[in-house]
Parts: sequence; structure tokens; C-alpha cells
Amino acid sequence: MSIFDSTRNTRPILPDSLRFIRSDAPFSLTENELKWLRDNNVTTAVDLRAPDEAKACPSVLAAAEGFTYLNIPVTGGNIVPKTPDDVGESYIAMADEQMNRIIEAIMSAETNVIFFCAAGKDRTGVVSALLLKKLGFDDEYIIADYLRSGEELRELLEACAKSGVADIDVITPQRRYIAEFLDFTKRASHD
Repeated sequence: MSIFDSTRNTRPILPDSLRFIRSDAPFSLTENELKWLRDNNVTTAVDLRAPDEAKACPSVLAAAEGFTYLNIPVTGGNIVPKTPDDVGESYIAMADEQMNRIIEAIMSAETNVIFFCAAGKDRTGVVSALLLKKLGFDDEYIIADYLRSGEELRELLEACAKSGVADIDVITPQRRYIAEFLDFTKRASHD
């Protein structure tokens, strides 16, 4: 369950810590939600969306007082894969130098961080997986965190699929998608 009423997929990724909070785009946080973020020192906001996405649908955090807003887009992350077989590959394509800059910006932030894309499942899911991996969490913890987005976003994803926007199997987080990505990270770290 999202920690905010105005979002669907906002939650800390670490147990008992607000250091890193993943989210869908916080377009319209309430004053009470902004206050909660400030009171909990969650004042660094990392927007993973492409600049045109961020401009078309700005996050309230871009202009909110007391927040450091960074737009550091995930490379190639704003295109929906065509088939389920393409999803894992799309995640692997995100793991580039730009992703290294994103992880570094989040890890080195002086305050707690909220990071987000549009729905908070794919680009945000890859960032979450890499952060958790870097912090020593095992694959099962990372997979569970990723799959939780599917639960949080179920109604939205089903509505998108019914409207013909995308294939439900492509847009719904599935274990194999993030498992393929985690396998890639293991192979890449051995090279």
C-alpha cells in the first residue's frame, strides 16, 4: 500500500528505513504529504523520466520549497517493450553509464531520497534493484520488492490493458523480468 493517498506505488525499499523511497510520479502531493517528506528528511527527489515527460507532467517536487529536485533520466526507459520477451532486455539496456550516475546521485545524497518514474515499476524497479544489490540484499528480497509494484498498480495496469494501450503481460511486473536483469548484473560483475 502506498504511503501517500495521492500516489499508488510509494514505499521505502529498505526495512525500517526511509533512506530510499521508490514511487510513481508524485504529480499532486498534498501539503500534508509534502510536510511528511520534509519532516522525515526525504528532501532529495530524483525524477527518472525523460525531460519531455517531466515537462509535460511535472512533479510537484520540482517546484516545492525545501526540496532538491534532480531530473536524471534513465536511458531508453520511456519505451514500452513490444512483447514479454523484450522486457528483461529493456531492463538490461538501462544498465549503462547513465544508470551509474543515477545510482551515485541517490547513494551520495545528503538527505533521504524519493526517486520515481511514471508508474514506479520499470525504470524505478531497475534503480531499486541496483540499489538493493549494492546494499547487499539477496535476489529474493529484490524480486519481492519489484513484484509488489504489480500488486500496488494492478487496477491501473488492467485499465491500461483494457484500453489497448499495452499488453497486460508486458506492463505487469513478472518474476522472470527482474530475475533476467539480476542474472545479467551477476554476469556483468564477473566480466
